[in-house]
Amino acid sequence: MSKFGFENKISFAILLSAMGMIGLALLNVTQWARVNISVSNSLFQFLLGIMPNVAAGYAMPLILASFVPKVVKNTNKGESRKVFSFVSTLTTLGLIVWEFIQIDSKNLYFDINDIVATFIGVLLAFLVYVWLSKVKISNEQDTYSQTVTKNESSSQ
Repeated sequence: MSKFGFENKISFAILLSAMGMIGLALLNVTQWARVNISVSNSLFQFLLGIMPNVAAGYAMPLILASFVPKVVKNTNKGESRKVFSFVSTLTTLGLIVWEFIQIDSKNLYFDINDIVATFIGVLLAFLVYVWLSKVKISNEQDTYSQTVTKNESSSQ
């Protein structure tokens, strides 16, 4: 049994979505902090400025990938990783295009730091995906081994 104990009871799709929801929660906390906390600390203001892009870059690939059967079935680790990478790439491109659209906007601001923050968020999402897929696959293999051992011992 793994040290977490949740891997067998929760599907890979739900794990991906749940981890993505953390990013959405962070986005909401950031929006709340922008309105309710006034600190003149420039680092804090900078972090509040880029955090929506980190959160979106993190949340979107995880949540979108949770709907893609080739990712969540996890039968072929290489294929699953390729599809997750594709979803992440589309997400990244969409967020970067959105940032460039803001150049001509009167109400929104283009910021190169937001593009870097998007890449950081997507990288974090990829690391979480790799970690979850390793935990899920190794736990499924452990479960298979335990089932085989039980069947062998019961047949003797």
